[in-house]
Amino acid sequence: MTVQLNKKRLVIRLILVALIVILCFALNYFGKEHDVYLDNMEAQIGGKSYEGIAYLTLVIDGNEETEMEFYADDRDVVKLKGPSHTMKVSVINEETEEVIKTVDFSMNLGTEREVMFSLPAIADGAKDAALPVPQSDTQYSDDEDTSGMEATQP
Repeated sequence: MTVQLNKKRLVIRLILVALIVILCFALNYFGKEHDVYLDNMEAQIGGKSYEGIAYLTLVIDGNEETEMEFYADDRDVVKLKGPSHTMKVSVINEETEEVIKTVDFSMNLGTEREVMFSLPAIADGAKDAALPVPQSDTQYSDDEDTSGMEATQP
């Protein structure tokens, strides 16, 4: 009788441990913070060239309070939590403040820590607007031994 009861407890404990592990992975996936670089510079994606847009606004996930403005050759970074988001890009005539074009774009960030998107490609309706993430220059403090290490400029 006690052997049967011990096996039952063991099975319940193993199931609970497995559920906790699954919960940890789910919380990591849905709570992960992503650095999303938004680039309004000239870009070439899939053999097609896109020029920077003179003036545009960007709304992420429908939050009009955090609307961002971009001019040509601007780049900004946004920290987003969760795997999927939407962007609304509005190309605006700078002189008349008239909206010329509005495009909605869905992003699935998955498990990527950093991603970069080309705003001119999104405004043109491109399905793939991803760009390679820029590499930051490595900074060394005076205490670190940098012998044999060379920092490269992009």
